[in-house]
Amino acid sequence: MDTGPTQEASRLATLNDYGVLGSPPEKEFDRIVALAAAFFEVPVALVGFTGADQHIFMARQGFEPCYVEKALSFCADTVARGELLEVPDTLVDPVYRDHPLVRATPSIRFYAGAPLITPDGVAIGAVSVVDYRPHPPLTTAQGEVLRHLASMAMDYLARRRLLDIRRAALKLASSMPDAIVCTDQDRRITFWNQGAERLTGVAMKQAMGQPFAALFGEALDRALFKPGEDGSAPAGPIANRSGFLTLPDGGRCPVEVSSTTWASESHFQRGFVIRDVSQRQSMQNRLRYLRDYDRLTDLPNRSRFLEQAQYALDRDQPVTVLKIGLGNFKAINSSLGMAVGDAVLREAARRVSDAVPPGSLVARLSGDEYGVLLEGDTGTDAAALCDTILKQLSAPYRVRGFECHLSACAGMASSAGGNDAPDCHDLLKRALLALQAAKQEGGSRALWFSEDLGDRAEQRHRIEHELRRGFGDDHFAIYFQPQVSLSSGRVIGAEALLRWRHPQRGLLTPGSFIEVLEASDFALRVGDWILETGCAFAAEQRARHADFRIGINLFACQLRDADLVEKVAALLARFGLPAAALELEITETTILEADEEVLDALFRLRDLGVRIAFDDYGTGYASLSLLKKYPLTRLKIDRQFVTGLVSNRDDLAIVKAIIGLGQSLDLEVIAEGIENEEQALLLLQLGCTEGQGYWFSKALAREAFPA
Repeated sequence: MDTGPTQEASRLATLNDYGVLGSPPEKEFDRIVALAAAFFEVPVALVGFTGADQHIFMARQGFEPCYVEKALSFCADTVARGELLEVPDTLVDPVYRDHPLVRATPSIRFYAGAPLITPDGVAIGAVSVVDYRPHPPLTTAQGEVLRHLASMAMDYLARRRLLDIRRAALKLASSMPDAIVCTDQDRRITFWNQGAERLTGVAMKQAMGQPFAALFGEALDRALFKPGEDGSAPAGPIANRSGFLTLPDGGRCPVEVSSTTWASESHFQRGFVIRDVSQRQSMQNRLRYLRDYDRLTDLPNRSRFLEQAQYALDRDQPVTVLKIGLGNFKAINSSLGMAVGDAVLREAARRVSDAVPPGSLVARLSGDEYGVLLEGDTGTDAAALCDTILKQLSAPYRVRGFECHLSACAGMASSAGGNDAPDCHDLLKRALLALQAAKQEGGSRALWFSEDLGDRAEQRHRIEHELRRGFGDDHFAIYFQPQVSLSSGRVIGAEALLRWRHPQRGLLTPGSFIEVLEASDFALRVGDWILETGCAFAAEQRARHADFRIGINLFACQLRDADLVEKVAALLARFGLPAAALELEITETTILEADEEVLDALFRLRDLGVRIAFDDYGTGYASLSLLKKYPLTRLKIDRQFVTGLVSNRDDLAIVKAIIGLGQSLDLEVIAEGIENEEQALLLLQLGCTEGQGYWFSKALAREAFPA
């Protein structure tokens, strides 16, 4: 037998696996050595195992030493050979005649040994017989008897090993947190660990012998056992099957079950690992909730809404989407606080949910927008439903001692199913476009999507793309329209006006693109560039005119920029401009959407000395109270009133009122759109001292501005 280092290491590992060395004496081994000594009529019989350096005797008769050095052991040679070793007379045997144990005490003359071989074919020990006188060679029958005694010893070791494994397994099973349960062919409990006690509340003594169904419920019993299962028809293995067990108190607990079956000739048993997955399931449900639901309103979120819409579309179901937006919510949130705002959003969610028919899905799509999904032929008039929802949302909200009033608009889009149906994202986009159109028309209004809305959206997208590219390619320019003293005609300042040198359409004024630009994500960068360019131009002009000022229109996003004041201060310092040389123009729309942070920024700018002009005053919905609330220094009379000033009594009355209001509030006044001398003279007579318009000059490029 090959006994190289690798094989020897493997043999020693196998020996260790049987746990022989260091164990107490075994009666079974004692019986074997007694049988061997009697049968072979020898004084010495041994059962031993070969370790790394010694052959150790676990049972011996007629021999005192407990071990022999491996190099001197006849038994170790038997193990190394892996087959029967027989030496009838050592003194005549060429291998052993000079052996120390032959020439000296104990003077062995006869040896015969059979190896103990594991089922895997590894020799770990030997059953040996020894005499101090020679013997005739063993007969075939005697050799078989010695081998049989070695097999008896090995069988005992194998049984003992299995018993040790079973004890360890039972100990492990008893301590496992999962329920470990075994049943016989009659489905009665034969093993019950502490995990099973914890899971069911039933002690082991009470559980043993009980039917499986009595402890875990009929539902789990039916799920795990075949109908009519008996000892002749065991079920196959089960891996991670989900189910519910019925607890003694009537409650239900989600479990995951794995099982296997082992059988003998007469019966079989089944072992179950039953794991309580309630905590894991709770965590999964929580994660699913966080993924699919809005925590503020408990409504499904945008992702869940789109998922359900696509599921309906994939089944060729007619689908209608309503997208509902609240008006004036931002003002409530900023003025009354987020706690009130959150309560309003929850109440709005409840009102929408109460208004829709059963089976509809209501979701919170974004901050103050909700979605309603109507699937199939619901028989619901979507427009009538929208009217109902909008009325409900427009009713007063009484929250935390406040009464809040909101408006609401809705956009509607539908798909009739079929191959040409849009996907969920397109359908929601259509509803959004309809909602935006409804908001632009004003009031509480609901509109259906039309192809015209889609065309306009595509046009806006195209314009935005061209604007982005144009800004990057330096196709934007700033023109300057002179502002003059109406009494002297002297240039006292200019308004910076944005122009776009379009590669195909030529020089474009803001009316054709400003709405798209202001809504884009690069509007702030454009606004900052206009500020910088305007300040640089003012610095050039002040070298000629010491009191020259520049007027610059601000985008809404600039007013919301937390760094606006610092940017303005840095530009003034960079170009050496006094703060009074810069006049920032804001519109009514910008003011109406402003919050406390915007108001604070305007006051900080005014504290620097920067002028604040109210552009296009009188054209919108701004109230007189805003003139007191905001730190204004100038009112600008819109061109539409100047155009009809000479011929229209109403326009004349409005212009008089604006000039009088400015004088009363100590605000400067300037008129836009002056196109003839008569308008200029009349404005001067009414008390307006400054103006701009084509009568004086159109907007000019930087290099063409009059010296």
